[in-house]
Amino acid sequence: MHQPEDYENSFDPDAYFEQYFGKNSIEDGTRVSLFCLPVFAQIIKQSVPKEKRSSLLDIGAGPTVYSAVCFRDVIERAYMTDFVEKNLVSLKDWTNGISAHDWQPTINVILRTEGITGSSENMNEKAEKRTQELVHAGGVLFSNVHRSPCVPDLKEQVVDIMVSVFCLESACKDLDEYGKCVKNMMSHLRPGGKFIIGSVIDDNVYNAGNQRMFWLLRLTESDVISALEAAGLDVENRKAYVLEDEGVMFAMLTKL
Repeated sequence: MHQPEDYENSFDPDAYFEQYFGKNSIEDGTRVSLFCLPVFAQIIKQSVPKEKRSSLLDIGAGPTVYSAVCFRDVIERAYMTDFVEKNLVSLKDWTNGISAHDWQPTINVILRTEGITGSSENMNEKAEKRTQELVHAGGVLFSNVHRSPCVPDLKEQVVDIMVSVFCLESACKDLDEYGKCVKNMMSHLRPGGKFIIGSVIDDNVYNAGNQRMFWLLRLTESDVISALEAAGLDVENRKAYVLEDEGVMFAMLTKL
């Protein structure tokens, strides 16, 4: 089994994409994140003034762009970040329109989740182009959740919305480390800003593609909520989805 320190050498962005977002994979069953993120995006769009939701930071995006797609009508710029250089290359290629990854099937699922039925190829392409413009306005940047600030190029800059999906449980070996990493991330979120986390629950391994298995820190919902509270997030008023059959939880919280 591969460990957190093995990502730079052993993680394959192409295999991961095909495992979870390739045309056949995405049509076999909607990814949970493609349901939860559009819901949270609409809540923010309807409840937060435009001037207070202009920027999004995805920490640990891997080679994926779906978070920015889900928020394309909510924000004005998106920062996509990751620790693995191959993932950053993949993100930059997509932003520049030269990616080998076809995100159209995923975008089609997102549009359906948003209630846009009968979406055409033109609508999908428009959504992708809009998202690429948002990432151009922000950037593709290196991040390391074990450091503060974890996105060095942002320095002390803060954002309105932060997203981190299936990242921390892959990067941390114990709960103490997990808590410290959550606090490191919060240095980039403004007070009153929204934090959205997606986490694997009650599992200690995942398939990153081609049966290449990677370590996960086994977490309970309580573990995650405790770490978020300790990092200064309003856990009492959180909006959350816990899908026990899927072994996944998503939550949106406000930084106090």
